[in-house]
Formats: sequence, C-alpha cells, structure tokens
Amino acid sequence: MNIGRPPRRPSRSWQRLVTHVELGAAFQARHIEVEIERATNFAPEMQASHALATLSAAGFDHAPVIEDGLVIGYCSREDLASGSDATQLRRAMTPLGDGNLVSSDTPIGDLLDLFAEQPFLFVLDGGDITGFVTVTDLNKQPARAYLYLVLAGLEIALADLVRWHYGRQQTKLLRFLGKRDQDSVKSRYGGDRSRDADADFVSYMGFKHLLRIFEKDREMRNELGSYSQRSWRSATWPLSELRNDVMHPISSFVSSGEDVALLAYHVAQARMLVDASVDALRRRYAVPDPET
Repeated sequence: MNIGRPPRRPSRSWQRLVTHVELGAAFQARHIEVEIERATNFAPEMQASHALATLSAAGFDHAPVIEDGLVIGYCSREDLASGSDATQLRRAMTPLGDGNLVSSDTPIGDLLDLFAEQPFLFVLDGGDITGFVTVTDLNKQPARAYLYLVLAGLEIALADLVRWHYGRQQTKLLRFLGKRDQDSVKSRYGGDRSRDADADFVSYMGFKHLLRIFEKDREMRNELGSYSQRSWRSATWPLSELRNDVMHPISSFVSSGEDVALLAYHVAQARMLVDASVDALRRRYAVPDPET
C-alpha cells in the first residue's frame, strides 16, 4: 500500500475571486455622501463674493444652492472667483441637471468614472436629493474599503498563481527578493513552523513580494499578458503604494480631479490583472468539479 500525501488538487480560491471583488459594489454613493441637512448651502440671491468668502473660510470647494427648500444647483469656488462682487449666485451657479445627479445606490467604483466628468454630484434617493458627493469623499472609509477589496482580490489571485506554478518548491521564490525581504519572510515562516502552526511559504509573502516575483519571473508574467519587466513595474508598483494609502486613513490620497483620474486608471489596471489571473488559473489548473 502506498501511503503518502494525497494527490495535489487545484486550488479553488480563484473561483471565489469575482465574488470577492464584487463585494465592493456594496459600497455605494449613499455611504460617502454629505447630507444636505448638514451641508453649508446658499440662497441664489446671495452675492457671489459673499459665498466665495464663506467657502474659502470653511475650506470647502462646493456648496448646494437651495431655493424655497429645494435644491436648484451648486456653486464652486472656481466659478465664484471668476464673477464680479455684484454678481448674484444664481448667475454663477451650475444648475441641477442630469449630468450632476447619481442614484444613492451607485457603486463607488462607478463614481470614479463619473468624477472624471463632474467633480460634484447630487445623490438622489427615491425622488429626493439627500446629499452630494465630491472627489474628496473618496478618502472616507467606505471608499477605502472598496479599493482594498479590489487590491486584496488581486493579491489572492497572484498568490494562487505562484502556489501552483512552484508547487512544493516555494522556497525558490526567495531568490527574487532582496536580502531584507528574504529575512523577513523566513523569520515569520520559521517562527510559526517552530510552533507547528505554519501555512505554506507563499502565505508569508506580502503584496509587494508577489509583485516582485512576477517582475523577476518572465514565465509568471507571461501568464498575465505581454509584460516586460519595465512595463510590469509601471503597471503594478503604483498599486503597492495605493494599498498603503488605502490602509492608512490618517492621510488623504484624493484631493483633485487629477487624483481621481489617476486612481481610476490604477483601479482599472488592478481589475484587468484580476481578470487575467482568474483566466490563467481556469486555463491551466482548473478541473471539473466532481460534484457536477
């Protein structure tokens, strides 16, 4: 009788990746909006110069304009600064319209694209405008949670590809890392192993380690597309920095339309790599489910 380890079966964690990433759709405009009742707002008859001074003193870029209890538009510091002292706010404001309205259940991922065209969006819940969102609201925790789910999905996919490419020879991965990172991974792995609580070697590698492995290993890069080392670094190392920003809410990482455009680009890169990783795992390692 041949007694030993059971035959290796393909990991099935990749089959849950799409669900994992799409959890981000649960984070919506309603979760980061500024409620109208709590917001600084102006009447349309106010002088533009007065509204500008108020916004500047408060450090706000935008504010809703309300007439007879109804939202009729919004004003921005930029637009107000271009008007004369005598100009009424009504003449300087942006009126309410289809281009600046979103549903309260709009996923935060979709807001990234919308903000590229419009930096201020009113949130519509049912038939009522309940609040508004601006680019800086992407610094709030629900938006950070969405971004983390995208990046975590990519980390899971890359780790699974590495596991199945190297099998039981995972210690060979250390050659792709610098001395400091090698020591860190070996220390964590060795500590758990001494307590008989170790997982596989890849489990002790962080996101930046996985990105480095794909950068150095051409065969692994080819699983995901036609990347050179240089193009891989350009596409992925900003994702490592973004992950740090997302996980440390003490610092804002979105403050302008340019920031949002760059963020949307990086998120698109991450989502594309998740899709490529899942395709590679399906193509190379998937087997029919014995229960089907």
